[in-house]
Amino acid sequence: MAAAPPGIVLGVESVGRLLRLLLRENAVVHEYEAVLGGVPADTAELLRPLVDDALRVRARLDERRRREAELAALYETAGDLSSLRDLEAVLQAIVRRARALLDTDAAYLMLNDPVRGDTYMRVTDGIRTDAFKRGRLALGAGLGGLVAKTGVPYNTADYLNDRRFEHTVDDMVGGEGLTTIQGVPLTLGNKVIGVLFAANRDHRGFSSQEVALLISLANQAAIAIENATLFEDVRRAVDELTEANAVIQAHSESIERAAALHERLTTIVLDGGGMSDIAGTLAEFLGGSILVLDPRGRAMAAAGEDPVVERTRVEGALPRSWPPEGAVREAFVLSTDSRRTRRVPSDSGGATVCATPIAAGGEALGVLVLLRDRVGASHVRSLERAAQVTALMLLSERTVAEAEHRLRGEILEDLLGSPHRDPEGLRRRAALMGLDLDKPCTVLTARCRDGRHRRRIADAAAPFAVRAGGLAGEYRGNVVVLLPGDGDGAGAAARAADPAETARDLAEHLAKSLDAPVTVGAAAASATGVDPIVEAHRDAARCLDVLLALGRDGEGASPTELGVYGLLFHKTGRDELRRFVDRTIGAVLEYDARRRSDLVRTLLTYFACDGNLNRTAAALYVHVNTLYQRVDRITALLGPQWRHSDQALQVHLALKVHSVLSTE
Repeated sequence: MAAAPPGIVLGVESVGRLLRLLLRENAVVHEYEAVLGGVPADTAELLRPLVDDALRVRARLDERRRREAELAALYETAGDLSSLRDLEAVLQAIVRRARALLDTDAAYLMLNDPVRGDTYMRVTDGIRTDAFKRGRLALGAGLGGLVAKTGVPYNTADYLNDRRFEHTVDDMVGGEGLTTIQGVPLTLGNKVIGVLFAANRDHRGFSSQEVALLISLANQAAIAIENATLFEDVRRAVDELTEANAVIQAHSESIERAAALHERLTTIVLDGGGMSDIAGTLAEFLGGSILVLDPRGRAMAAAGEDPVVERTRVEGALPRSWPPEGAVREAFVLSTDSRRTRRVPSDSGGATVCATPIAAGGEALGVLVLLRDRVGASHVRSLERAAQVTALMLLSERTVAEAEHRLRGEILEDLLGSPHRDPEGLRRRAALMGLDLDKPCTVLTARCRDGRHRRRIADAAAPFAVRAGGLAGEYRGNVVVLLPGDGDGAGAAARAADPAETARDLAEHLAKSLDAPVTVGAAAASATGVDPIVEAHRDAARCLDVLLALGRDGEGASPTELGVYGLLFHKTGRDELRRFVDRTIGAVLEYDARRRSDLVRTLLTYFACDGNLNRTAAALYVHVNTLYQRVDRITALLGPQWRHSDQALQVHLALKVHSVLSTE
């Protein structure tokens, strides 16, 4: 077999080299051109079309590989969008892929700020300077601002010398060294939300295919932003719904708890329970300590183990040293228009103090206090609901007390007044109130000097009388207490046979209840029946008047303890006593009446200060010289001996008798 001509052999070898270059994929153009070297001219001429075809095949393969890479990048971006766990990561991936696919020095993405009306840098890749990464552009300024404003892709091959747009950030771009820049808009519908850029630091431009790829990536970025916004809106809505559901559930549970508490408290009221039952139920239900206080801070009931509750139980009122001055004290300021619940941390002990007024019809009836480590909204609502029930109980008790007060007043009016039309009926009605008129009685009368607090005195005296099996009420300006005097019981009942001791007990009890001095006169009935009680009441009332006339406010006594002033209880000696007063100090009384002077009060103060002129002047709030003038006037009226020995005693006694007689 004949050997092939050398030209043919070279041609076959050259074709093989071309095929191997195509298989390598990364062969460069000069390697294809090198195939024509080393062969005869005629063979090279024959191989020229083959080399050109191989280069065209290589170009198509490159284009296909480029498109495959672009499609892969778009596919990966779509995959990122489908997961969308991190918008920042998705946008960073888009910018990074744009830079890789276009083989640029840098890529970056800017977003429009609708609040500030400009566009700002969102993510970058290949950017070196911090100033560029933090850059902002006014809409219409720079290449990015132009694209953001018009929504049209723009590119420049020489940014710093391009006059198609406003140059406001040349220092930033120049500092980064960028020359060739391509920007495409991120659009959602007809709205431009930002710009995606690819940039080089040399004058290498961008083909139409590269611009199309950049636009595709920009569209993906816009979709990512929209999806992220929608996802965030949905997540926010879900969070809000979850929170609202939790609030509704908590509110529902709170309402159920409040309803259960209200039912328990209502049951207590209907079953005739008292404040202690309410306090105990609240302490158990709310898991804290409870104080029920009247408007003056005195304890009506207490429950719980807090030290303040213990002190309140012992002292009978809110401790004076608690709550401390400051924010906590405000929780206890009650007024007729104060209905707010106050919740403040305690300055001592660490517990939170929550106080709500017990009010009805604009009237402050007291305050309900919760002491607990932490006080929530549900505790506040429960406390306010309990305050309403407590107010109803107090109003109910007041209504009953008012009815009993009227009944006691009616019985006292019928008993102490005259004539007695139905003594048997009176005995039966008194028995209904627990008073046996067929037993010996002690009668006590009580009053403040200024006549105030009569109703409060009667309310405070009622339990004192009930404990002794007696009766208390108002009668003709005084509070009257009738106590059985058989001495069979304990306490006040056992001591009722001693009117003076009973009067002191009642005066002490009333003073503690009112925080004010209350004077009490007492007298024992000489026998059983209505008439002796009436006579004993007159003696007790007269004793009360004498005590007040003598300035013995807040004391309790019986007529036998008044000494010489006890003579004033006997009407037969009244005229003689008046003549005694006229003989002794009549001139002073006449002088005061005629001149409207103050010599009688000066004399009383003088004897009260044991004759010390300086103390007397201080007590009268006058200068000592003025007192000397008054003493001289008294000496001129009564004679020089009025300040000495028996004469001084007579003058002092006459002044006291005059004070007592003046009360009639």
